[in-house]
Amino acid sequence: MYKFYMKNGTAYFYERGVEIDGTVYGIRTDSDILRIKRSVVNSKFAESEEDFDMNVEIAKIQHTGITFEPPTAEQLEQIQAKTFASMSELKQHVQSVMNGETMSQDEINAMLLLKIAEMEVAITNEQTTN
Repeated sequence: MYKFYMKNGTAYFYERGVEIDGTVYGIRTDSDILRIKRSVVNSKFAESEEDFDMNVEIAKIQHTGITFEPPTAEQLEQIQAKTFASMSELKQHVQSVMNGETMSQDEINAMLLLKIAEMEVAITNEQTTN
């Protein structure tokens, strides 16, 4: 499992995280755990009219530490070679690299040359039949 965040259009990976109530969060420092717990409490009581003590509610939340599997140096190089304007595009790119679905430039060039050759054959065949 891996978790990443976007900074200036580039993906950076968390080395560790926490799991709280079935949700996994990436963290960089231990102070992130408190920030996440505070956010969980705020979400829980967002629409509630009842009073609550933030410190008591945070203390109730249990978390489990997680160590994430980092990308290989090659994967990281591929991922960080591009910058993106949107998180959704970045997420798609990271997923394709991490799943081994990306193609090298040589593979892309070979596919393009094959398509061009197929189109040339189709055009030649069409011209000879007319």
